[in-house]
Amino acid sequence: MGTEYHISWISQQSSQQALIIEKTNIKQIIDAQLAAINKSMSTYDSESELSLLNQNFSREWQVISADLYRVLMMSKRVNVQSIGAFDVTVGPLVNLWGFGPEASLGQVPEAGSIKRLLAEVGSEAISLRQRDESFEIKLLAQRYIDLSAIAKGYAVDVLGRSLQQHGIKNYLIEVGGEIIANGQKLADKPWRIAIETPNDNGRSAQIIMPLSNLGIATSGDYRNYFEQDGIRFSHTIDGRTGYPVKHNLASVSVLHDSVAMADAWATALTVVGAKAGMELAEEHELAAYFIVRTAEGFEQYRSRQFEQLTLD
Repeated sequence: MGTEYHISWISQQSSQQALIIEKTNIKQIIDAQLAAINKSMSTYDSESELSLLNQNFSREWQVISADLYRVLMMSKRVNVQSIGAFDVTVGPLVNLWGFGPEASLGQVPEAGSIKRLLAEVGSEAISLRQRDESFEIKLLAQRYIDLSAIAKGYAVDVLGRSLQQHGIKNYLIEVGGEIIANGQKLADKPWRIAIETPNDNGRSAQIIMPLSNLGIATSGDYRNYFEQDGIRFSHTIDGRTGYPVKHNLASVSVLHDSVAMADAWATALTVVGAKAGMELAEEHELAAYFIVRTAEGFEQYRSRQFEQLTLD
């Protein structure tokens, strides 16, 4: 996935030797699961399940893995609820703007190219079905699917369930900035995480908050972008227009019991901006935290659900 992961947990092992064995076993399990998800959903691996699907367009039903099916189902749900702001078929535009697997040119594409590829965007062309034990997909039109805005969150969910299956109830998992925390830290203290201030240079915490039995994902415009003629172009592409977002929303974080859903919704809210994003968050009872860039610095806005969860 081109990133790092970190996992902390409270062990019940009573000896150093047992702890070493537990750590070794857990690492092997985690690495295998991450490799499997990457092999299913990566656009950087030309032989991944998703890449092969993108390379071999077909209007016939094709069998896909359960993991890929679940992620695509969640993607379509958020696509509908966000009125198209979240769209996993925006990949051609992401690549055109230089934010995909290919090397970035760091320049604005031609308007004609943007218009042409915009016609190839739209999740309504993805049909999914489950038949007995089989999961299937059919594309009604040529599409290039990119799951980079939800796959990391899904990986965190998978790892969390795996730790629980191995009897570990108190843990914190982070994959590329997407996080889930369960139970408590030592001495009945909650896990605590920081939401980063969206500065271009350096790292600092905007807020530090407890996190338990919840996931969090953050999307922002301050790490991956290029500038041309003094104008910043963010990596977040609006699939409805074909262009990077242009508002002053610097970052948005979403709390959710599914990190995959938090991941997708953080992207959707980033696309629409702070005002429309807050309206969507309230409509769908999302716990969302917005950081807006102003001439005087940063302003913070919290949805009602975010206030409720963080006060609890």
